Amino acid sequence: MNQKNINIVLFVLLGIMAIVLFLNSNKTPTASDAGAAAGGKLKIAYVDLDSIQANYLYYREKMTEFDKKKEDADRQLNTAFQRIEEERIAFAKKGQAITQSEYENFQRSYQTKMQNLEEQKRNMENAISMDGVKMLEELKAKIDAFLVEYNKDQKYSYIFSTSNSMNVLFYIDSTNNITNEVVDGLNKSYNKTAPKK
Repeated sequence: MNQKNINIVLFVLLGIMAIVLFLNSNKTPTASDAGAAAGGKLKIAYVDLDSIQANYLYYREKMTEFDKKKEDADRQLNTAFQRIEEERIAFAKKGQAITQSEYENFQRSYQTKMQNLEEQKRNMENAISMDGVKMLEELKAKIDAFLVEYNKDQKYSYIFSTSNSMNVLFYIDSTNNITNEVVDGLNKSYNKTAPKK
C-alpha cells in the first residue's frame, strides 16, 4: 500500500468519523442550542491530515514500523527468489549431462517452488495490507477520542478534515484551522502512553 493510498484511506476514514461523530450525537437540545440554531450560526473547524501525518508522533512511528515490515517482507521474498534462481543456474550449468528425466523433475520442482513463492508473496501482501488497515483504524480511533474530548464544550458544530491529495472542500478559511491544536494534543496524549525507549 503506497503513501497516496494510505492518505486517501486516512482522509476517508477521518471524514466519515467527523460526519458520524456529529450525526450520531445523543445530545439533548438546550435553550442555548435553540438560540444558536435560530441565529443560523454554525461553527466549523478543520484539520489538515497532511500535517497530522507529518507531525503526529504516533503516526510517524507506526508508519516507520509499517515501512520496515514491507522492507523485511521484500527482502525475504527476494532472498527466496535468489535461492531458487541459483538452483536453476547450477542445474543449467550441467548442460549436456542432464537427462530428460532429470530435466522434467527439475522443471516440476522449479515450477512448484515458484508457485509457492508467489503464494507466499500474496499472503505477505495481504497481511501487510491488513496491518495497514488496522493501523489506520487505530489512528482514526485515537483522533476520534481526542476530538470528542477536545470539543466537549461543543464550540464546533462540525470538524472536517482536508488533505492536499484528496481535498473536497473548495474554500477553507485558515482561521478555522485547528490542526496545530489537534496535533499538539494528540502528541501530548501519545507521549503520556508511549512506551519509554
